[in-house]
Amino acid sequence: MKKLINHTSLLLNWTNRLTHVVISLALISATILITAAFFHSIYLAVQTHSLIKGFLHALGILLLLWTMVELINTEIRHLQGSPVDVAVFVEVALVVVVREIIMLPVEEAHPTWINLGMWTASAALLGLTYFLVRSGQHWLSVRSQENNSHADN
Repeated sequence: MKKLINHTSLLLNWTNRLTHVVISLALISATILITAAFFHSIYLAVQTHSLIKGFLHALGILLLLWTMVELINTEIRHLQGSPVDVAVFVEVALVVVVREIIMLPVEEAHPTWINLGMWTASAALLGLTYFLVRSGQHWLSVRSQENNSHADN
């Protein structure tokens, strides 16, 4: 039975590493595609002389690129042995919601007050969640440092 557990553990570790390679390749591919879409959006804005609408659209794409950078940084830290920071995923969700709010004026259909209210409430709740998570992490860090300094004395 112990041999089966060891083999299963090896298989799971191998699968985990392979999965992280796939995630890394997907992040690289998505980053390249989003970067190309960003420059294409700017090109179209200049071509069609629709600068405000085009640059707002490009800004929305740039926010997606920022999201990719955060996910890549999280993956790098995880591959180096750091635990995954939950706050990064809240931050990514917040950026996506902010992107949607920025994109509302350039959409073909005008948003209703209900849609605008829902997006704004989502941003506020995600912002509060992000603040609470980061505050909790800071509080735990301070407590840990206090405990370490008391242990040294």
